[in-house]
Amino acid sequence: MIFASLALIFAAQSGTVAAPGVCSYALIAGDASGRKTNVYRTPTLASGKAAKLGRGTPVFVCGARGQWLWVHFAQGRHKCRGTANGLDARAASTCAKGWVERRYVAVVAR
Repeated sequence: MIFASLALIFAAQSGTVAAPGVCSYALIAGDASGRKTNVYRTPTLASGKAAKLGRGTPVFVCGARGQWLWVHFAQGRHKCRGTANGLDARAASTCAKGWVERRYVAVVAR
C-alpha cells in the first residue's frame, strides 16, 4: 500500500500519471556505444550502482523524479512477474529495483 502511494507521488511529480497501482512497461534503450545501462540506488550519479542492464531488457516504470525513472526489473532471484500490460504495484516486491536516467529508457505501454 505504501509503495502504491509512493508510485503515484513520483508519477504526479513527473507530470504523467499512470493507472493507479500499475507500473508502465518499458525497455532499456541504452546508448549508442552499446554499453550496459547503470541502475542506481538513489536518483543521482553519485550513489551506488544497484545493477547494470543490457539494451532491450524489460523494466517497469513505477515513478519519476526529474530526469530519473524508478524502475522494477527481473534479475537473479528477483522474478518480477509483470507483463506487456504493466506491473501491478502489489506484485512489485518480487522485483529488483532502482533509478535509471530517463534518456536510457523507452516506455512501450502506459
